[in-house]
Amino acid sequence: MPINAKTIDTSQEYKETIGQHFLVYRNEDFQLDPHTALEAFRNGQFSPVNHSIINFGINSKPIWLALQVKNLALNAIHRNLVFEIAWLDNIEIFYFQQSQLISSYQMGDTLPYSARAINHRFFVTDHSYETGETTVLIRVQSIDALLLPIYFLSNEKLADRSTTQNYSYGFVYGFLLALIIYNLMLYIGLRNSAYLFYSIYLSSFLVLNIAYTGHGYQWLWPDLPTWQQWSNPVLIVVCCISGLIFAVQFLNIKATSIHVYRMVIGFCFSFSTLMILMILSSSYATTLLTSLSFILISSVLMIILGVISLRLDNKFAKYFLFASTCTICGGIITANAVWGFIPFNLFTYRAVEIGMMSDAIILALALTERFNINQTEKLVAEKMAGIDSLTNLNNRRSFYKFVKPIWALSLRNNSHTSVIMLDIDDFKLLNDNYGHAFGDQVLIRLADTLHKEARSGDILVRWGGEEFLIFLPETKLADAVTLADRLRNKISAVQLYTPTSEQISLTASFGVAHMKDTETSLDELICLADQQLYYAKKRGRNCVCANESGE
Repeated sequence: MPINAKTIDTSQEYKETIGQHFLVYRNEDFQLDPHTALEAFRNGQFSPVNHSIINFGINSKPIWLALQVKNLALNAIHRNLVFEIAWLDNIEIFYFQQSQLISSYQMGDTLPYSARAINHRFFVTDHSYETGETTVLIRVQSIDALLLPIYFLSNEKLADRSTTQNYSYGFVYGFLLALIIYNLMLYIGLRNSAYLFYSIYLSSFLVLNIAYTGHGYQWLWPDLPTWQQWSNPVLIVVCCISGLIFAVQFLNIKATSIHVYRMVIGFCFSFSTLMILMILSSSYATTLLTSLSFILISSVLMIILGVISLRLDNKFAKYFLFASTCTICGGIITANAVWGFIPFNLFTYRAVEIGMMSDAIILALALTERFNINQTEKLVAEKMAGIDSLTNLNNRRSFYKFVKPIWALSLRNNSHTSVIMLDIDDFKLLNDNYGHAFGDQVLIRLADTLHKEARSGDILVRWGGEEFLIFLPETKLADAVTLADRLRNKISAVQLYTPTSEQISLTASFGVAHMKDTETSLDELICLADQQLYYAKKRGRNCVCANESGE
């Protein structure tokens, strides 16, 4: 007589897995036929299962499962057996009533996806249970982890469960795709390889997730059962290698520690070569175990890289360490759930996705901050490139950048525009007598005076050496001359002490020019001001000369 197990009642709803309702039988005869298995079941050779999820680990021998289903109703009741896992090599299901085989099904990754009776990413078989008791015998074989979360569901419950899962995976895949596209666009725009490698890393994880959840076999490669079997170990290695390459790029390991960089790249190359040799030898179980060990090794390397960068004061290392920790913890939880060391449920099975989502969010924030910092540094660099480092006034490059649009507007509106050019008197003597350091102080003091006295709309520029230029939009010649004379007086009032403690005063000569007509170019106007400056020097310095004819 068979050992008693909890019989499934078709009138009840079973929301959780039904592993504890099964009896299990392990036999050295891999080709045991279903009638012999039924006889073994009736002779009590099957053992009870004490867990809701059946798990025999990686590269386990084939097993037989027995399930008793009773229907007390007068009509047949339709129910689905759902094996909510995506990597079983072969599943054969036999339905017996009163020792008579009434139907059978075969599924598994060794068969094309089109061979499945029901279009589902998991292994699903439906059956109408007649009145009375039905014995269900199931033979399962898999080199991958022989993990069997089995549900007994009606069509409505199966549809509801599938819809919920589809929404959740749609969110995960949509989020990852958005991040991939966003980072690819940043790479195209900025040509920063960190964004490209991050996109590759996210893409490899996305494809890996699609593979081990069964979506890949359902959507992408339904007629490639060989690839479906090998996809998990291959994609695990691809994901780990792309993660390590992104890590060394993101943390700038090559620039900060070339020996560590070479070690990581060499390790990735060596492991890739090893995996290729294993695949060529068709040793799937060894390849799978090796790829799983690679997850552990690459995770440790990730932490080491983060710690090295943190010790080298890399401001983004803390983000990387936190993100990597999330992924590693999620992967450890999922791996232990699959291996049977911790309870298998929705959270533990999808912990790696939660960890990777957290990783993606944290690294996206880090890359955003990095982008903002780079943009700020770029703006500062551009600004500094247009600033004279000694006087903090505009140089010629930024002068033309700011003035050209104002000049074009002045021409269009035929408005008044003036220019003042000034030169420190006897500046060469100051340099010769008191040194260039004192000459620099004179230039700085003069620039401060100009900055304080100039109007808000005026544009100041150090034109070169001791020459300065002031662009005056919307300014008539008379007003420009008045401003120049005021500046001349302010400069004359400046008192400086030489290195020998001698007190001296500064003077400057000014040339003022006004736009005569719209045919005058900006450079011509500046040349007119330069000519007037020359006349001021000729008149004895410390004076203002202007092109009076332009009034």
